[in-house]
Amino acid sequence: MVIVDVPRKVAERLNEASVKRRWYPFDKDIIDWTVQLSSEWSYMPAGYSSFSDSGMLEGLSQEDRSFVERWEMTQLMRNVAHGEHLLNQGILAMLWQIDPYDPSYRYLLHEVAEECQHMAMFNNWVRINSDIETVDAGEADWGKVACDFTQDLATRLPEAFWVQVLLFEFVGDDFNQAMKKDPSLAVGIDGRPLHPILVAMGKAHTGEEARHIGYARKWLHEGMALVDEAQIAEIQSFSELSAQVIIDRQSLLPLRYTSQLSRFMTKDEFKSALGVSPARRLLMAQLKKLLEEFTELRIIRQETMAKWVDSGVFD
Repeated sequence: MVIVDVPRKVAERLNEASVKRRWYPFDKDIIDWTVQLSSEWSYMPAGYSSFSDSGMLEGLSQEDRSFVERWEMTQLMRNVAHGEHLLNQGILAMLWQIDPYDPSYRYLLHEVAEECQHMAMFNNWVRINSDIETVDAGEADWGKVACDFTQDLATRLPEAFWVQVLLFEFVGDDFNQAMKKDPSLAVGIDGRPLHPILVAMGKAHTGEEARHIGYARKWLHEGMALVDEAQIAEIQSFSELSAQVIIDRQSLLPLRYTSQLSRFMTKDEFKSALGVSPARRLLMAQLKKLLEEFTELRIIRQETMAKWVDSGVFD
């Protein structure tokens, strides 16, 4: 039996919010999928592309720049959908062991339904960008292993699972939050407006994701006070390993070079561009905020956080 550490009142409040305010991505009032893909639009917001500050995008024609931006955004959509899939596998495993009369059981069903909508939304972007190659990127090689691990972690040590959820959902969400406050941010490096479908997708995703993030954080704030020292040590081990992967990669999800980029850049140029992108610094700043919260909760050891800070990984 998985003991739920989120107070019943919190779960009830989130249930009510999921019922009253949903962003169904195939409702035309939420996303108008008929807007054509063309070079008049930008497909990566300024400063958030992996190629920002490398000079590569600026040297391309508007049409070629749009293609490279669409390539990057479409790879991102595919990767994020895989991440949502793994998250759902963990939640579904938990539901076997949670009391069905607990309001969290119903909330987690809502979360799975919302994540399925997000997966369908991301997949639809991949589908309408059918000229971008997204298959054979290696997901099948690691997906089943990651899935089995996620399911085991979610039922055996839920706090460690929710840490992984927050590392996936919370980090990198800063642009969508900022865009909601200031829609003028939704432009590319040359001032072209971001494609309306992408703007609408960001709003829909952020609206529902806020509930998911709030639930995960509440579980950790309540649950970390109840686990024993051996469990804390295991949670710290998993959490520090996952954070170290993001720090080493300097990105949330891997972006792999494909032959479709060969007329714009070599593989070495691709790799060097990733190292200078301001998107890397934005991600590291967002990660630092989250890890500071984790340190206060004993999810990350103080000495590990101090080592990262002293080595300048967040600078």
